[in-house]
Amino acid sequence: MRLPPNIDYKARVDQLIESLKLEKAQNTHIGGNMVKGVSGGERKRTSIGVELITDPSLIFLDEPTTGLDSFTAQSVVEVLNALAQSGRTVVSTIHQPNTDTFDMFDQLMLVAQGRIIYMNDASKSVDYFSMIGYPCPDNTNPADHFMAMMSIESYDIDAEEGEELIRRQTVVDTDYKAKIEEMYSKYENSELKCDSDSMHPEARPIKAENGDAYMPGFWKQYCLLLQRAFRNILRLKLTSSFKLMTILFTSILTVLVFGQLGDGAKSIQSRNGVLFFIIIGAVFNQVQGVGKFVTWQF
Repeated sequence: MRLPPNIDYKARVDQLIESLKLEKAQNTHIGGNMVKGVSGGERKRTSIGVELITDPSLIFLDEPTTGLDSFTAQSVVEVLNALAQSGRTVVSTIHQPNTDTFDMFDQLMLVAQGRIIYMNDASKSVDYFSMIGYPCPDNTNPADHFMAMMSIESYDIDAEEGEELIRRQTVVDTDYKAKIEEMYSKYENSELKCDSDSMHPEARPIKAENGDAYMPGFWKQYCLLLQRAFRNILRLKLTSSFKLMTILFTSILTVLVFGQLGDGAKSIQSRNGVLFFIIIGAVFNQVQGVGKFVTWQF
């Protein structure tokens, strides 16, 4: 679907499996709620591989380590780091990385209240915040320190219910916004501020032809999706059995309710009802399988 026919599909997939360290899982189903498959980290790396199949130069990831243990999360970030070292630009949002993971970051952007309070080399961030009055305590993960520093939850609201609590929350909100505004102002006036007009010496402008993506024709898309649908039916035997039972039950129920409508004018409204019931049943039967089908790759 995403590669032109002159590409060696198998070679491209084998290369991705090797670069993503998925050799042990290459013959394993992704799995789902009812079928055991690959691990969480392997699933994350497979999702990354799906996007890498077209060999993009820029990769965006939204919290790729969410739901993973620290070791697995670090393995995923190591893969992303290797992709960045190969010449790609990898941009990712991430929450609470451990120290080893944080040390692998090249550039770091911290955003609070819609304000960029830091954007530069990750290795310079600890010294920068120490310089402006927010030192990182010894033996503390810098990422945890930054999260606490930017979070309004770090303020202790010690007040009873009623007007005193409302007043205290208002004071906390005001102090927090002032703190973020101060950090933003100091960053804007610091030597570490990244100027949007400056360009990295290795950066190259994207040419117009680089944005042209391969788009298969209608019949090729139809045949490939039909092939995948049949494969999912064979792979998800239990789910397919439930769907078949649902169709049979719905058909029997329809016959029992609308089996004797007659041919008179009074049956027109009932015929509209049975057509509506059949269409709704068919649509819901297909929608129920979407969540299962998207978890499988072939």
